[in-house]
Amino acid sequence: MYDITIDPRPIEEVNPMIYGQFIEFIENCIDGGIYDKGSRFSDEKGIRQDVLEKAKQLNPPILRWPGGTYVNTFHWMDSIGPLEQRKKRKNIIWGGIVDGGFGTAEFIEYCRAIGAEPMLCVNMASGTPEEAANWVEYCNGTEDTYFANLRRSHGYEEPFNVKYWCIGNESYAQPDLGIQHDVDVYIRDAWE
Repeated sequence: MYDITIDPRPIEEVNPMIYGQFIEFIENCIDGGIYDKGSRFSDEKGIRQDVLEKAKQLNPPILRWPGGTYVNTFHWMDSIGPLEQRKKRKNIIWGGIVDGGFGTAEFIEYCRAIGAEPMLCVNMASGTPEEAANWVEYCNGTEDTYFANLRRSHGYEEPFNVKYWCIGNESYAQPDLGIQHDVDVYIRDAWE
């Protein structure tokens, strides 16, 4: 016979960030879900207010974007600037077309509206360390640099101050697309 002793005292507080969520261009999660220019529930920017209100009720402490495995083909420069200049892209991970209307600024504004910290996920599969660094500079740069000034030219004088960055997602997962990194390649690229 064995005795089990349980000590009910808390050891440590649980960090609420573990209850975060993520959104991805899969099915109607973003295009047709969060963002839908044609919906009667959408505001002038295309953000569905009914979905926004439900997201506020969920109260996620942190929200990650642009995914999931979709990030393996995502290039952030396609998600900035005037909407009419953004290109629609084929979603080769999940199928369909990504509208381009829900980009970096829209995601950050959405996070602020629902009370979540934004977490941006950089492309470590078909992207480069330089591309990732440039996105950080675009979002958080305060000096007179190309990417900070590009953000300013898009109407965002103040930096977005994104604190949380995810370095890739399952970059080993799409060998059929020519996207497959082993752990050594991932570590090398992450350190860059």
